[in-house]
Amino acid sequence: MQTIRQAFIILKQNPLLSTISILGTAFAITMIMAIVITWQTKYADLEPEVNRSRCLYFSAMHVQGKENKDWNNYGKPSAAFMKECIQPLSEVEACTAFSTADVALVSLTDGNNRLKVDAMSTDPGFWKIFNMQFLDGRSFTEAERGGEMMSVVVCASVARKLFGTVEAAGRQMLLNREVVRIIGVVKDVSVTAKDAYAQVWSMYHSGELDVTGWWSYSGTRTIAVLARTPDDFPAIKQGVEKRVKDVNAGLEQRQIDIMEQPDNIVAHVNHVWANVGPNLPMLYLQYGIALFIILLVPSLNLCGLSNSRMQQRVSELGVRKAFGATDGTLIRQILNENLVLTLIGGVVGLMFSYLAVYAMRTWLFTNSDNIGTAGDFSLSMGALFSPQVFVLAFIFCLVINLLSAGLPAWLATRRTIVDSLNDK
Repeated sequence: MQTIRQAFIILKQNPLLSTISILGTAFAITMIMAIVITWQTKYADLEPEVNRSRCLYFSAMHVQGKENKDWNNYGKPSAAFMKECIQPLSEVEACTAFSTADVALVSLTDGNNRLKVDAMSTDPGFWKIFNMQFLDGRSFTEAERGGEMMSVVVCASVARKLFGTVEAAGRQMLLNREVVRIIGVVKDVSVTAKDAYAQVWSMYHSGELDVTGWWSYSGTRTIAVLARTPDDFPAIKQGVEKRVKDVNAGLEQRQIDIMEQPDNIVAHVNHVWANVGPNLPMLYLQYGIALFIILLVPSLNLCGLSNSRMQQRVSELGVRKAFGATDGTLIRQILNENLVLTLIGGVVGLMFSYLAVYAMRTWLFTNSDNIGTAGDFSLSMGALFSPQVFVLAFIFCLVINLLSAGLPAWLATRRTIVDSLNDK
């Protein structure tokens, strides 16, 4: 309590320097936490993509001529590739093949209430990997594939716009002028959920699972593979490579290449091009350099402010040393006092970071897949208010405190008692 009271006394004595110090810390924490929250939203286990840490992904497929190496085709894998090379592995708990959400037209069966929506085609495994909150009905099953009428799941906002209620399970609608049956209604999914996002989910045709030639392995799907535990990742990778090798042995003119996949979540999100994989070391280096600069530059400026405050307190430090205070005791007191101001700046900066991420959420999370989508870029409360975020904010406050106050405090305590007492 003594340290806190002393810190507020200093705050009142030097309101301008203290305010600048708090705002400087707040600005640094804002930028740092904006990066952390963005990272959490993209890569952490958050609703509905709660299994990111246990998932591997295939989002690219290379088909090459066996003899003519100049013949190349780059694209995405297919549902048939998943069925032949992934599903049989014992380490795989579930897997799903899904398309990128694309624009579709829905309406009531009489043609009224027309809406443009983002629709995705997938399979029953989708609901085992992504944790959707059902408000009515259920997900589709394999038994419903190829029935007389297609079964679909819609999000709550689409159900409300069409029927005025989320209790739409069992009703019919038109999806691209085809009559379909709604069997489930889920809570709206944020566009920030890269793989799970859509507004209407349907099942792709069973013919996509058939193998009729090399072309059957190349398609338009992204594949998510749920491992029983992250420790199974190497076994899944080896198992897929072995099955790909067996498939290639049976092909005459072509061979498929999975290009060092499957990817973990970080590699998957940054796997933009079909023919080039992500450069993860460079990505981590960029994040590291950004955090270093954001920490260092404000700390240097705050170090100058702290040094100015130390010059005003040299006489006080000299008196305390004359009464037996050691250099270590004085440095700890100065660091503790400065930490109080730093924590105030950290709290302000953390709140600013929420506002900054929210204001820039569309720019931060827009990519080639979701540009122009109709959904909302809402942010998960788990990313904003997770314990990890608060712990990291506190750690960054400690680092800034040590960098900005440690050196001025050490220099101030190095002066002799006589010099300190005679300082004007």
